[in-house]
Amino acid sequence: MRILESNLGTDAITRVHVESTDGKDTWGTVGVSDNVIEASWEALVDSVEYKLTSDASGEDPKELA
Repeated sequence: MRILESNLGTDAITRVHVESTDGKDTWGTVGVSDNVIEASWEALVDSVEYKLTSDASGEDPKELA
């Protein structure tokens, strides 16, 4: 987790980085919000969506970009 613009106090923007693994591959996702729980949720949801997309397509989504 990283606080952006910490001089803003409670109005600061929070950036959360989640690193995930399935035991074989590792990937990272980021969530950004003024609410740490919302930023964490965004990063977690993106991580799960990434894995599901990767498994469903049979390809590495990183290679499709």
